[in-house]
Amino acid sequence: MYWRPIRKADLSQCLETQPACLGDQIVGRSTAVRVWKAFLGNPSFQGTVIESERPIAGHKIVACGLGVFVTAAFADREINDPRPGLNSRIIAGVAAGEPVVLSRAEIGEGNAGEGLDFVNMYGTWRDGIMNPDQLAEVHALLGTSFVEHFAGYRFNRVLKEAIGDSRIALARATGTYRLLAEFPESESALAVLTRESALTAPYSAAATIYRYRAPVLRLRPAEQELLAAALSGKTDAELSVDLGLTVESTKKRWLSIFGRVDQFKPEILSQTEADADAFNDVRGRQKRHRVVAYIRAHPEELRPFSWDT
Repeated sequence: MYWRPIRKADLSQCLETQPACLGDQIVGRSTAVRVWKAFLGNPSFQGTVIESERPIAGHKIVACGLGVFVTAAFADREINDPRPGLNSRIIAGVAAGEPVVLSRAEIGEGNAGEGLDFVNMYGTWRDGIMNPDQLAEVHALLGTSFVEHFAGYRFNRVLKEAIGDSRIALARATGTYRLLAEFPESESALAVLTRESALTAPYSAAATIYRYRAPVLRLRPAEQELLAAALSGKTDAELSVDLGLTVESTKKRWLSIFGRVDQFKPEILSQTEADADAFNDVRGRQKRHRVVAYIRAHPEELRPFSWDT
């Protein structure tokens, strides 16, 4: 099994993994699905799927993790007045045009300030189709994918509603999530993860996402976009196709990135010459490899960040 970022074609399968998490109690299924589809283009939305190499009971996607960054006001209300149906209130609020989820600028402000509040709306798997070993692998991959996907964000609180006995038991077993309230009538419980609770288990996946470093390169969104794509190891020609750019535009973005690195973190390029023509020769390739290696170890450089905050 392996995890990967969610694609548009995956959404319907993900929503089937745990129908109780759909969040349609207030607005109905059709509106809820419409909001989920809109999430796919929202910078606040984050999603991964766990896929099996071979289908299990006819399904390749066997688990998923989906969620959104929410406003501090929304998180405060849910923590101070815990009720079942957390996802339904997010879905209903978004459908009504209320300020529930964060914009890219607000995510940048949170990364530069007090941190971000996140709701894990789907951290679940298909019930009844996997053996214990497969289920244990899924649980491990859910934790791994969460850490790798969210490295570089400054978290404040993570909320989730665990639905079903096995998921409530798993939330208890982590030792890092704190159960705020249990709702026997709906077989669910509201749990919260904070920096303090995460760091009680310093080697856990939860603690890892709270070890935050601020970025230093001051990259523009277009530069972050190119670097994020470059982590795949593709050539400039391939990156240009993926990003809808000409090869010349891609090269100009690299030169802009090199300029920022030379200004704010010159030691990365200390063994290469920083002339404008180096992009097409060996020194240019060395520079690119060094920058990509740095970005791989410093994912915070790819996250929104408000330098004015």
